[in-house]
Amino acid sequence: MKKISFFFLTLITILGGILRFYKLDQIPPSLNWDEVAAGYNAWTIVNWGADEYGTKFPLVFRSFGDDKHPVHIYLTALVYKTFGISDYNTRASSAAVGVLSILAIYFLATILFKNEIVGLFAALFVSTSPYAIHYSRGLWEANFALFFFLAGIAIFYLGLTKAKWLVPFSFLFWGMSIFAYQSAEVVVPPLVFLICFIHFKDLIKDKKILIVSALIVLLFAGLIIKDTRILGFARINQTKFSEEMVNKYGGEANIILHNYKEYFTYSYLFQTGDVSPRASVKVVGEFYKIDLILSIIGLLVILVKKRWETLFVLVSWLLLSPIPGAVSSLTPHATRSIFIMGPILLLSAGGAVGVIEIFKKNWARVIVAAVIILFLSLEARNYIEYYFTQYPIKEAIEWQYGMKQSALYAFEQPEYVEVFVDKVRQQPYIFFLYYLRIPLPTFLSTVRYDLGHTNSFNTVSSFGRYNFGNWDPIESYPSPGILYIITPSFYSGLRFKDYFDVKKLVKYPDGSDAFFLVGGDINNER
Repeated sequence: MKKISFFFLTLITILGGILRFYKLDQIPPSLNWDEVAAGYNAWTIVNWGADEYGTKFPLVFRSFGDDKHPVHIYLTALVYKTFGISDYNTRASSAAVGVLSILAIYFLATILFKNEIVGLFAALFVSTSPYAIHYSRGLWEANFALFFFLAGIAIFYLGLTKAKWLVPFSFLFWGMSIFAYQSAEVVVPPLVFLICFIHFKDLIKDKKILIVSALIVLLFAGLIIKDTRILGFARINQTKFSEEMVNKYGGEANIILHNYKEYFTYSYLFQTGDVSPRASVKVVGEFYKIDLILSIIGLLVILVKKRWETLFVLVSWLLLSPIPGAVSSLTPHATRSIFIMGPILLLSAGGAVGVIEIFKKNWARVIVAAVIILFLSLEARNYIEYYFTQYPIKEAIEWQYGMKQSALYAFEQPEYVEVFVDKVRQQPYIFFLYYLRIPLPTFLSTVRYDLGHTNSFNTVSSFGRYNFGNWDPIESYPSPGILYIITPSFYSGLRFKDYFDVKKLVKYPDGSDAFFLVGGDINNER
């Protein structure tokens, strides 16, 4: 790597690090239920070598019955072991792999396009990408899967061109990608097969490298056979098509085709992004508008230069990426289709350099590069300004804001012998386990699981003095020693509201009411 390329790559990586680590525990405004679940299970792994159900070093984490993949939890456990548990550290592993993705795509782009400048633009585009930033600032399984896949491809090509001993590590990283998130199980195997098929002659030249690589593949295959839950059947059941959808579109095949096409619409990719406020800010697309222009140019550049392998790999990658989201009821789904980030940003980087190379004079090339960076900066500034100022205020409810404050208040009031929490925010128990640092043996000795029909959104009925859902909040009565944690809608409908005192009112960042923590004296007359 030339010194000037190293210099610019360092600056780009630092920029990416700042955008990922700055106020990481505050933006998004709170940890959501999946982040807290992964955090608590990582903490129990560190301290007791078991998950929240007491299973020793599981390959799949049962959690809410959604069978969470293990990679992000074990990496978070390593962070806890080194730095301790905190909201910041819970997200730190994701932010770190987000930064490493910048380096991975640099090397991958440099090799695929045989141009270091393309690598630098690819790194810059990932560093400032709204898609990449958003998923690096939360403990998203998908972010880990994307990194390990990118790193695996980059290592594979580096192994073929620089040092063959690196090749087995590419299979290790691809395996980690599959064990990081279920979408990888659809996207990674066919792409790995494609790349290996293209370079089959290179792979069989060194028998030792081939054998080690095959053993790594067999290792991951054996782990899948050992616990087939890693294939994601639980989540498939949770997101399967409803009968209403099947009737509306005339069959599952038509639904999948309809969903698939949604991932290539202008509005989704470049205008508003995912409709879920937790997966997108909704004021920009998953990519900037400049990526649309540059990616088209990048595709033309590849065709003109006849880089058939690059074309074949990127187009196959692009077409495979939406499939995991297309077969679920929630679409377009930015999390499940996260692999689409790679080919679009790689094509954009190729397009940027393609435009620059039109000009022969160095000064003209510098000006064109500066103009591209200027347009990127304008779009990035608008996104970053909104993300760090408005988004955490407007969308706090989507991140279960207020559960932390409620749990800590209840813990600090030992006079309450029972605490009742409504289940509107889904899986409220996990916030109490995480924020109160409930020891695993204590939890397991007192837990009662919710066996009702709503258990997919309220796994635990109670533990210790804490009760979650499964009571009629409207009929709550201000008995001595009981604290109720309820949402505004339930508070306004309390039958005995006049007998309650509001012990604490938790508000959202925009000033609206989040949770009422109420109690009272049964003898109090008003």
